[in-house]
Amino acid sequence: MFNWNLENFAGGGIILLVIWEAFWKLIGLWKSAKKGDKLWFVAIFVINFFGLVPIFYLWRTKQLESTINETLKFLRFKK
Repeated sequence: MFNWNLENFAGGGIILLVIWEAFWKLIGLWKSAKKGDKLWFVAIFVINFFGLVPIFYLWRTKQLESTINETLKFLRFKK
């Protein structure tokens, strides 16, 4: 009926991690380029670590909350 192998979950987990990383990297790159933060732009572009560098950048520059609200609004979870 169902084949509950670890391999099936691992593939889905990897896809979710890739989407998670790409989302936060894109947001971090966009905001740092818009602000002119060249050092942060390069750091976010070069370092891959599950979105932690872009999230840290957004938190450090006080843009994380507005980014989350804009994303929720875009996805229509929040008005």
